[in-house]
Amino acid sequence: MLLSALRFNNISKPITESDSARPDRWLRSLHLAFLLLCVLLVAESHAADKIIYIRPVPMNEDPLLRLGTTGVNQAALMYGMEASTLASQPTREGRQQQLDAALKQNPKVVVLLGFEFKELVANVARQAPNTRFFLLEHCVDNAPPNLTCIQFRETEASYLAGIAAGLTSHNGKVGMIAAFDTPVRRQNAEAFAAGAIAAKPTISVYDPQWIGGEQPFNDPARGEQVAKAMLAAGVDTIFSTAAVSNQGVFRAVAAQPKARVIGHPVNQCRVLPGKVLDNVEVHLDIAILLAVGEALRGTVRERMDFGLREGALSMTSLSPDAALSECEITKERALLLKLREAKKIIISRK
Repeated sequence: MLLSALRFNNISKPITESDSARPDRWLRSLHLAFLLLCVLLVAESHAADKIIYIRPVPMNEDPLLRLGTTGVNQAALMYGMEASTLASQPTREGRQQQLDAALKQNPKVVVLLGFEFKELVANVARQAPNTRFFLLEHCVDNAPPNLTCIQFRETEASYLAGIAAGLTSHNGKVGMIAAFDTPVRRQNAEAFAAGAIAAKPTISVYDPQWIGGEQPFNDPARGEQVAKAMLAAGVDTIFSTAAVSNQGVFRAVAAQPKARVIGHPVNQCRVLPGKVLDNVEVHLDIAILLAVGEALRGTVRERMDFGLREGALSMTSLSPDAALSECEITKERALLLKLREAKKIIISRK
């Protein structure tokens, strides 16, 4: 097909006397045709490479899961690949089915997000040694060489969120809500508390609260219930990291005049104008782009960590377009300066 598409005008006709007198022109034409053929072959081969992102649940409003799709689409665009997203049914069998479906497409890269894949991905990766697997936010013991875990140093941004909460709280009491209790979320809660206390030693930090239940990431009703209990206990600034359950937290905060919330993992200031102080942004898309780039260059690592330095984490208030974010913290210049200084110190220590 490729050969028929080329028109070798200079080499398809018989060589005449004048042509033989100028062999350099003929050779240059042949050389150019050969190079064009190589380019087209490489382009066709590269375009056939697939990058597949598999969600642990069906399509929903979870902003972090959506960033996974954004990331693989950007990677496909930059590296000339074909991207697709597979959404799993929320069962082990459903996720295994999508993993099997992905392998049938012989992808070059598979990106997974969710602790739900931890027990499945190692075995699947061993079945496809020529495919590079990335598991976001989680790691697997005794992983095969083609499986890389990508983790985020969220404690860095959680610490900054604590500073923002501590310096703006009216009641002197702040707290954090997360989807469910894990070591990573515990570490984030500790970093948030440390930042708040560093900013204001007299601050009181409420114990972290967990949404829990069967759908901790997608239970706004439960999120509202947990937030109302915290607000009733005197907390007036909540750092909410509960995915779609954040919607319920926001409803609870909206009903309290002095209460404010710090969002996660994207800019949520426009969701609740005047009530969202700032956001911890997790740039999953940037992490995927960087990781896939390394993989395509032949770099193999068992684990990759991303944080403030790499741009995979940020505060909305410290982003280049912060002035357009509609976040409340942008009105407080002195606080912004303190956050910028704290960010510099964190990055300098890495």
